Amino acid sequence: MRQGLNALWPSTDPAAMGGALEALLPGEQRLFEAMEKRDGRHALEVFGRLRARGVTDRDLLAAALLHDCGKGVVPVWLRALNVLARPFVALLAREEGPGALGAAYRLLNHPALGAGLARSAGSAAATVRYITGRVRPEEEANMELLKAADDES
Repeated sequence: MRQGLNALWPSTDPAAMGGALEALLPGEQRLFEAMEKRDGRHALEVFGRLRARGVTDRDLLAAALLHDCGKGVVPVWLRALNVLARPFVALLAREEGPGALGAAYRLLNHPALGAGLARSAGSAAATVRYITGRVRPEEEANMELLKAADDES
């Protein structure tokens, strides 16, 4: 219920936004600012949870802010359907599809799409790996922190 309300009426705390932008490179800042407001709000929550746990790794914090940047514009009803009936969303998904079909594709493939966007924005290789979820063995603990912080939303 909370997720649904936040998706319908997302708001961001200006102070949290300022702190987050300081953690990003200029290209990453532009990418973050281009995200849908609901995804930006969620990213700020994930970032805040990591900071509250004492995380200072810039690459991990950048990934927290950019991990959903590959979604683009996705209607709230499709996000809800993805939670309730992901296989149905997969049937709808079309890489070059118009409207909801393309949105479904982006929703299902946002880690790879977001990693490409982050790479183009100048993100470090580790940030890109965290966004895809395919990390090196020494990064596994950080990846688990990111997943846990993301799952709390």
